Amino acid sequence: MAVPATDEDYRAIDAALSEAFASEFAASEEGAARLRRVQEDGGAVRFVRAPDGGCAGGATCSAPAVGTAELAGVGTRPAFRGRGIAAAVTAALTETMFARGARSVWLEYSGEGSRRVYERVGFEPWGTRLYMSLEG
Repeated sequence: MAVPATDEDYRAIDAALSEAFASEFAASEEGAARLRRVQEDGGAVRFVRAPDGGCAGGATCSAPAVGTAELAGVGTRPAFRGRGIAAAVTAALTETMFARGARSVWLEYSGEGSRRVYERVGFEPWGTRLYMSLEG
């Protein structure tokens, strides 16, 4: 498990997450800068280094607010899926935030496959989240 230390690390993580999420967002300097801000503002970014020195997969976790941190953006490049990378970064980020004093860490899963990954490292379904929007 690696902690990003250089601009190149942040760019590699941003590019890997873009690929992992089927280019729902384009990798960019702004994305890499956002990842750096998460790390610098009390959150955490972790990744697994690919054999070529880039990023095989990674994720972020927000700084705790009222004792709770949000783990998000867990992604693995398609060529590295099925190797436990998502579980490893999820577990590492959760442990990091608990060590920093968070009392809880939460996340949302996007499907049954990701739900099973998160449950294997100790997450469990709990509660309901409500969304509200205001009309134009």
